Amino acid sequence: MGELDDVTQRLLSEHESALQQQLSDARRTTENAIRAHSEHLATALSEVETRQTRHIQTLEQRLASAAAQAERLSRAGGIRSWTRPLAITFAVMIGLAAATAGGLLLTDRLIDSRIQTLMTLRDEIQRAESLPRLPQGVEIRTIQGESYLVGVDPNQAFIGTINDGQTPVIGLTRGKED
Repeated sequence: MGELDDVTQRLLSEHESALQQQLSDARRTTENAIRAHSEHLATALSEVETRQTRHIQTLEQRLASAAAQAERLSRAGGIRSWTRPLAITFAVMIGLAAATAGGLLLTDRLIDSRIQTLMTLRDEIQRAESLPRLPQGVEIRTIQGESYLVGVDPNQAFIGTINDGQTPVIGLTRGKED
């Protein structure tokens, strides 16, 4: 029994030593990882801080430049304060002139188009007036889909041919008899 106690005690001591060694190794590994990560974060934060500082300096320079320009414009504005209302008035006048010119151009094109249409209609009316007309009381009617001359007195109409007898014609007025 004593021997068993000694062996058990020895095994427990070895086991305890192994566990403490593992715990110590894990602690060292964790500490090293935390230290490395902290160094990496410190480097990254330092880089970010440097960039932010440069960015802030750039913004400060731009703000100083803008303030200086605003000061110059303020001094010049006192001297030429009448130019702003003049410029606004001029811009409005140019806008109105452009809109008016566009409207006039559109109206001119519309008038030209209507004049052209009227001229075309006048030419068609003149051409139609120059064509021979049907005699008084004679008209063309469509009856059951066919066109007919209505109001022709066969006793008054000239009946014959033209083109050497190949085309039959009915004259609507009394003409010379061949």
